[in-house]
Amino acid sequence: SDEMRKRVEERVRAGSGGFDRTCGLRVVSFGEGRATVEMDVTAALQNSLGSLHGGAVATLVDNAGTLAIMTADRQARPGVTTDLNTSYFAPAPAGSTVVADASVLKIGKTLAFVSVDVRRASDGVLVAQGRMTKFQGS
Repeated sequence: SDEMRKRVEERVRAGSGGFDRTCGLRVVSFGEGRATVEMDVTAALQNSLGSLHGGAVATLVDNAGTLAIMTADRQARPGVTTDLNTSYFAPAPAGSTVVADASVLKIGKTLAFVSVDVRRASDGVLVAQGRMTKFQGS
């Protein structure tokens, strides 16, 4: 609906505060239970090996997943994260960009489930995959 799109766009424009802002997330697209968000592997986001830190990946999963859920929820609610699981498969080196593609698996009255694939922009290699559950209220 137009109202849902307006609420999601307001959230995207407002951006996230604090730690999320440090990650430099860029919303590429969103709608119909899907969202795509990019992030550059800057010095601030690197682990001791010089590749993307797992915590930054989890933040990306949370943000992309939340946007996807908002586009699938009738009231565009962001929900509250109750569970977040991330599996790591390949490094994302310093100076590279990763792209998170989030897709809602199921959304009900009180719970929403989303899956997020994080890939290197340069070659499409799967860096990580996340699953998140959100409580949507009653």
